[in-house]
Amino acid sequence: MKMKFYAIFGLLVIPVKAAILWNIGADDGIQDGDGDPASGLNDPASFNGTDFSVSGVREFGPQNELPGNPANTGGANQANPRDVDDDYYFAGVYNTVVDGGNYTPVGDVLENESYYERALTNGDSNMRWHFNLPDTVAEGDNFTFTIDFHNLSEANTADVSSYDLTFWVNGTQIGDMQPHLDVDFSSAQSWNFDLDDFGGVEQVGEGFDHYVEIRSSSTGSARWSSLDYVQLEVSSDPIVEDDPNIAVAPAVNFGDFPVGGEASTETIVFSNAGLTQDLVITELTLGGDNPDLFSITNAPALPITIPPGTDTQIEVTFTPSAIEQSVSATLTVTSNDTTEVTQNVFLAARTFVPFSDEGTLWFVGTDDDGQDGEGDTNFNDPAFFNGTDFFVSGVQENGTQDLPGNPANVGGPSGGERDIDDDFYFAGVYNTVVDGGDYAPVGIVAANERYYDRALTTGDPNMRWHFNVPDTVGPNDAFTFTIDYYSLDDASAPEVSGFDLTFFVDGQQIGDMQPHTDDNLAAAQSWDFTLDDLGGVAELGPGFDHYVEVKSQSTGSARWASLDYVKLDITPGAIRDLIITEIAVDPTNNNVTFNFQAKVGEVYVVERSTSLLPTGQPGGWLEIEDFLEAESEIQSFTDFGAASGNEKYFYRVRVAEE
Repeated sequence: MKMKFYAIFGLLVIPVKAAILWNIGADDGIQDGDGDPASGLNDPASFNGTDFSVSGVREFGPQNELPGNPANTGGANQANPRDVDDDYYFAGVYNTVVDGGNYTPVGDVLENESYYERALTNGDSNMRWHFNLPDTVAEGDNFTFTIDFHNLSEANTADVSSYDLTFWVNGTQIGDMQPHLDVDFSSAQSWNFDLDDFGGVEQVGEGFDHYVEIRSSSTGSARWSSLDYVQLEVSSDPIVEDDPNIAVAPAVNFGDFPVGGEASTETIVFSNAGLTQDLVITELTLGGDNPDLFSITNAPALPITIPPGTDTQIEVTFTPSAIEQSVSATLTVTSNDTTEVTQNVFLAARTFVPFSDEGTLWFVGTDDDGQDGEGDTNFNDPAFFNGTDFFVSGVQENGTQDLPGNPANVGGPSGGERDIDDDFYFAGVYNTVVDGGDYAPVGIVAANERYYDRALTTGDPNMRWHFNVPDTVGPNDAFTFTIDYYSLDDASAPEVSGFDLTFFVDGQQIGDMQPHTDDNLAAAQSWDFTLDDLGGVAELGPGFDHYVEVKSQSTGSARWASLDYVKLDITPGAIRDLIITEIAVDPTNNNVTFNFQAKVGEVYVVERSTSLLPTGQPGGWLEIEDFLEAESEIQSFTDFGAASGNEKYFYRVRVAEE
């Protein structure tokens, strides 16, 4: 599969004579993040020519609504609670709402706030700064907002992670999203706008609650990013655009591939966001950690000339390596861009050893006593369905849901906004309800779901997995469902706690309750069932919304149990009685041939008797074949020349003893 990667931003040049209206922090790659009044205020700040000092406070709780508190008192990292919010106030008068909202403005703010929220996190992803525009701001002035972060923490350092940032002035978005990427860490993000975005000269001076805002969304396995500095500049000079200006996606993730698998190609698009000058690309080179695994293919001859407002593209091919690893390279693009002569495009991929899936229809997770429970776009738990390997991520549960659930949940971080439910869907067609219920099935599910409910809890005690039964399943195939949890959290450690599990197929309970307890944590739970429990051969193939379900009841002081793995195994031909289905005599050679139901690979013993008496007695049972390995579900056996005399023979078949 090929995908095109476009840049969604261009660089802007800040006017030379710009003056800083306000700033929090400085471009020094550090931060006073103590937030403790006893430690002092050690980050520089300024507003309208007046310098002062501030301190960053660790975020506390989810996002807050406008208007926030203009007099937060901070708190040390581990203090509970800490007094900080998303809204930072510079000294001023805030009587008039200017964003069209219905909140009550805070009124007089006598002093610049001393404490600011120090980081973006997955659970607290916005920041706002409130200020009055000084009377010195005049018609025709323009503004440049700049923000930079001095770190980016991620769960997996091999990922390409970021916070995708959007910028808002008085509640209205300005410009496009810009990513703050771990692979382009030194770059700050800037947006230009003008006085009209603040309501014009009519809203200059005291009284007006102007604010600028950053909203973010994490990508990869990003967990938090700490503020280095943020500033707002004002200038009377016109903004000069970068011309020519190259725009290209900063990173391309090729995805996951089995070792030694087929090569994959992605398309990278270069655009000229300038206004008048041609962009000329003079060199394309591959470097970084694994450049030998990537190659530039189908590229125009150098130099590549791109007129203003147009684009061109190249193809980069990744060839999976022979070992399991995360790989990366850097595509360096050299051009006549007026501000960045070279730009780097980070390339990443992952190769993995194909999963062991013999005899398994599907699984989510493996028996490794661990879990990727981050719920982000970095998928680290292996999964499998009917011949296809893929990766998934567990998401913190979000309450109970009724059937049918959503087959396209998008996950979300622990403690933050999460999109997850009790129903996991494998790719298939789900048009027909088979459990007798009255819900509306979800229809076509084009891709295996990537997020799963990661734990049983007392408030969310059920899990369901939806799948179509392949046409290749036979009427005598047997099914085994297995589930295991690698942890069990309880309120009282000395107490024996657990979750009592019951298992259901298409809404009908199968077998008895099985406990999952903390005193036998290593034991998985399994239930056997048959194709008849799935409606028989009449409900094979796409269309039928088959599902298996685990329902639980906590015991002791159990609070939650985290999923290690769940799987559904199939044993072909396991449900077979030893029945002789057909017997015939060939009169040309007196051979006796009969067929019997068998399990492929099983070894059988064939016996015959003339009297049906036990072995050793006259005419008793006698072994005539002690090692007959079944090659099909209907196995044939021939007793050569057995009908040549006048004796009457009885035959029986049994499974050979190991």
